[in-house]
Amino acid sequence: MGKPGSLAAGPDVFSKRIKALSARVSGIRRLPWENLMVGATAFFFFALLGVGLYHQALTPNFPPHHLARLPLDEEVVLSGRLYRPSRVSTERVRLYLAVAARKSPTGWIPVTGNLLVTLPVTAPPMTLTPLGTELAVRGTLRQPRALLNPGSWNQPRHLAAEDIFRQMHVHDPSHLVFLASPEAPSPAERLRVGIRRLLNDLPPTTRAMYLAMLLGDQGEVTPEMRQQFSRTGTSHLVAISGLHLGDLAAVTYFLVFWLLKCFPWLLLRVNVVKIATVAATLPVVAYAHLAGGSPATQRAEVMVLAYLLLVLLGRPREVWSALALAALVILILSPLRLFSVSFQLSFAAVSGILYFMPRWFGFEGEKPAAADPWPGWVARLKRRLTEALIVSAVASLVTAPLVAHYFQVLSLFGFLVNLVAIPLVLMLSLPLGGLAVLAEVFSLTPLAQVILVAGSLPLKLGYLIIAWTARLPGSAITMPTPTWLQVALTYAVIVLFFPWRRSILTWAGAALGMAIFVVTIVLPLFQNPPVGEITVLDSYTGLDGVVVAPGGEQVAVTAAWDIWPGWEGGGMGPLPDYLHWRQFRRLDAVLALNLNARNAQEIITLAEEFEIGGVWWEGRRPEGKVVDLMNRLGDAGRPGLSLTRMRPPLKPPTSLGGMSLAYPSWDSGRGVALKVTNQGRQVLILPPLPRAVVEKLPCPEESPLAVLVAPGDVPAAVVARLKPGNLVFYGSRGPEGGNANRSRPPTYLTRQGAVTLTLTEKGTSFRQWIP
Repeated sequence: MGKPGSLAAGPDVFSKRIKALSARVSGIRRLPWENLMVGATAFFFFALLGVGLYHQALTPNFPPHHLARLPLDEEVVLSGRLYRPSRVSTERVRLYLAVAARKSPTGWIPVTGNLLVTLPVTAPPMTLTPLGTELAVRGTLRQPRALLNPGSWNQPRHLAAEDIFRQMHVHDPSHLVFLASPEAPSPAERLRVGIRRLLNDLPPTTRAMYLAMLLGDQGEVTPEMRQQFSRTGTSHLVAISGLHLGDLAAVTYFLVFWLLKCFPWLLLRVNVVKIATVAATLPVVAYAHLAGGSPATQRAEVMVLAYLLLVLLGRPREVWSALALAALVILILSPLRLFSVSFQLSFAAVSGILYFMPRWFGFEGEKPAAADPWPGWVARLKRRLTEALIVSAVASLVTAPLVAHYFQVLSLFGFLVNLVAIPLVLMLSLPLGGLAVLAEVFSLTPLAQVILVAGSLPLKLGYLIIAWTARLPGSAITMPTPTWLQVALTYAVIVLFFPWRRSILTWAGAALGMAIFVVTIVLPLFQNPPVGEITVLDSYTGLDGVVVAPGGEQVAVTAAWDIWPGWEGGGMGPLPDYLHWRQFRRLDAVLALNLNARNAQEIITLAEEFEIGGVWWEGRRPEGKVVDLMNRLGDAGRPGLSLTRMRPPLKPPTSLGGMSLAYPSWDSGRGVALKVTNQGRQVLILPPLPRAVVEKLPCPEESPLAVLVAPGDVPAAVVARLKPGNLVFYGSRGPEGGNANRSRPPTYLTRQGAVTLTLTEKGTSFRQWIP
């Protein structure tokens, strides 16, 4: 038997042992490598789950009544409601239609599914169409298609993440009809109309930014403004993100918390923190609903609500858990959101701040500092400014690789501009805009106007700072697209340079990652063989190609249809993305064999993002977008010159590093082509021209053609007369006669992937890019 009194002490000793054992079993004192294994296991599990759900989300099993079950390339009449705000660009209007029915000979048949409708931008009423409006549209259903070029945007995956699997382009605005609805507009839509009415009297730039921040409508944000935001790293200000919703939640939380603290008797009876947290969720949900509920807004809403949930549970420091919860919820709803640019940038920025701030600013385990000679409020202000500067620098640093990959621009002053612009725009203008919306809810329109005038002052100041910084020389660097390997190496070097614990292994890992990164940049410079190369890209606009001489000189070639056969809404040509993917920095010349409004914007982009030796073009008298191009080229000191009318030294290049270039013309200059000769082999590149002009094309008088590059609708008689050894057809239409004509030479179609042909002494070789 034990000693007297041991029975009393026994339970305490036993309970202590149980607690120690449970603590050991639960892994509270894990070794660092054990924590790493736990995290790696969880990551591996969710990666497998995501891979399994990826294909299902990209090609789901549609029900029989779904829009995707309807036949393609057949004209249909559909009706439905707008479920998202319209988006406006310089070229087109996008309408998001929730289809409800299809017209048939026997009447309307129920149909479900979302449809993306595009139409020309020459229809201003479409830009202000309220949500819930009923529409009837007539057109041809198309399946979203990605351009099959290296570095091109995966549009089908992007639309599938938004639950859109069909699109339609309306050439004639009369084919889209507004239907009378017996239902009254929803309160949210009436509020949107009221906000637009309030913003009518503001200056254009202020109105455009407030429309983007309050309603998610970027239709009035001009290309010039977008370029300024891009060069200063402030594009997030006009895209509703976690910063907007988080700022609104923080302002509401502290305001409610301060009001409740004014009543001491409440502090003894209720949990003020939880009440303020619940109150902060209300404007977040209302703001996201008011902004139209776009995917980016929904993602930001989930992220902010996930953190507020942890605050409500009494765990405000579990920010990593909130981030993981938000990612889990977003990816369960749509696994394809992982490939969204906004998703990657948002989570990269938050993760970087959580990882680096404790190391750079000492949030955790900070030792008491010595007595500060400054007064208390000055010391706190200095600390807050330092904290904000480091947060801005960290966010800019960790998002820079992704921004460079997707947008090919690197802002050098972005962290400084954000340090000023975020307080002015998001901490002053946005809350005041929210108060104006609240006043409009209670029909206090005069008060809402006064509040908006007050909010427009910091908004104007913030935009002036952004515009002034964007005009500074060297404010941003336009760079080639880094590969995913280079992006991963950049993040590895950053993490290993600032690890949890420094050791010889972390230093060695950082040095090795930097060495591999340098090799990925230098090695391709020595791998280009001295051969002539011509690449013809898959394009919506017509002809887009790149000629690379044996000496490394590069020439971009473009030509566009006035009316694209089978056009599905057009868009920017593929040349900028492809050239960035090839990591080119200079173009010796840009040759526009046919210039019009369809490819003028593409050449403007080339002139802005690359060093260009000159631009030569052929076409009608400049008008519209072409005038903008000529003005920009003239302002830059390299005006556009004629392909056929210039004399030396203003003539287009005729020799390119061992290649010879010629510009045959016919039919009084209405048709101009490009003939490339290298190693005695000729390639004739025909632009898209009217059939009557192409039929007058003369036969080659010199050596036979090795390759003919032509639009898919070129007459078979012209091909037979030219007798090329190989054919490359571009455009949405296939060659006349299809592949049934066995006498046709070997044929390549760019709609099946970009085609690269190489001219050497041994012959002509082809390779087609397949994603």
